[in-house]
Amino acid sequence: MRRNTRSRRLGTAACLLAGLAAIGVVAAPAAQARSAAPARVEGINCSTPTIAFLNGQWYYGISCSAWGTTKWWVNVNCSDGSFRSDGPHTTFLNVQLYCPPNTTVTKGWVSYTP
Repeated sequence: MRRNTRSRRLGTAACLLAGLAAIGVVAAPAAQARSAAPARVEGINCSTPTIAFLNGQWYYGISCSAWGTTKWWVNVNCSDGSFRSDGPHTTFLNVQLYCPPNTTVTKGWVSYTP
C-alpha cells in the first residue's frame, strides 16, 4: 500500500503558511505602536502628601514638580463643605493648603493637565 505523501506535505505547508500569516498580523500592530511616540515629554512628580495641624488650622501639604507644559493644582475639601484650590503651578513647589478655622481636611488631592 502506498501512502499519499504529497497531500500530507501540502497540509503541512498550508499550516506553516497560516502560522506565518498569523504572525504577520500580530506583528503589524506592534510596528505601528512603536512609531507613535509622543512629540514632547510632559509629567508631574509629587511627594507623599500630609494632613497636619498648625496654628489652629488643618492643612493638606504636598510637594510637586512638573516638566514640559504640565500645569498642576492642589485641592482640598474641608469638613464645612468648602473647597480650596491653589494653582496652576508649572515648577517645583511646596504647598500647604489650609481649611478654615474649626474645620478639618476631609480630602486632599493634586490635579494636573498635560
